[in-house]
Amino acid sequence: MNNIIVGIDCGLTGGISILINNRLPLVYRIPVKKIIVNKKNKNTYDMEKLVNIFKKYKDKKVSFFIEAQSVRQNEGSVSAMTIGKGYGQLLGVAYALDFDVIEVTPQTWKKHFPELITDEMIEIKGQMKELRLINKTLKDKSDKKENDKHIGKLGRQFKKNAKEQARALVSKKYPKMADKFKPVGSDGMAESLLIALYGRNCQGELV
Repeated sequence: MNNIIVGIDCGLTGGISILINNRLPLVYRIPVKKIIVNKKNKNTYDMEKLVNIFKKYKDKKVSFFIEAQSVRQNEGSVSAMTIGKGYGQLLGVAYALDFDVIEVTPQTWKKHFPELITDEMIEIKGQMKELRLINKTLKDKSDKKENDKHIGKLGRQFKKNAKEQARALVSKKYPKMADKFKPVGSDGMAESLLIALYGRNCQGELV
């Protein structure tokens, strides 16, 4: 079993966590930089900074746990291409440095932390399921649109709650690092740390 565990939450607001034995985790935001595309500023991975984070572990035994990516419902093509490009870049760096790469689905690693699901979130999922069933019976386009709008609102609330739970859980596990996870936008780092913890606990079964 490798004693260096990396957890990756992909995306431009994602995070990188590195566990080395029993030390406090090293946690980073995914490094990004501005580029100009069609006269507009866009964010993209800062590959130089990304490589600098990982290259010090070259020739060491590293388990690299990365959240598997797939096309999401109602996701735009530009967003899907951006996520896919970043995912490929992260995999490329990991394979180039000869890390042991393990792709893990969100459903798999989240099952490892039942604390992430609250009663409120279970209720929201139930409401969304009911509304989707109702959607199949609606014939009026305006009714369908209104129903879809309600489903979308519930989905956003579920996602917000999930991010809050991730930040709260890692703050509880690492109280000395709690300030790092107070900002609303730190959920990508929090989830990367949970992925790393999942990896450390399960790598014997997966690698």
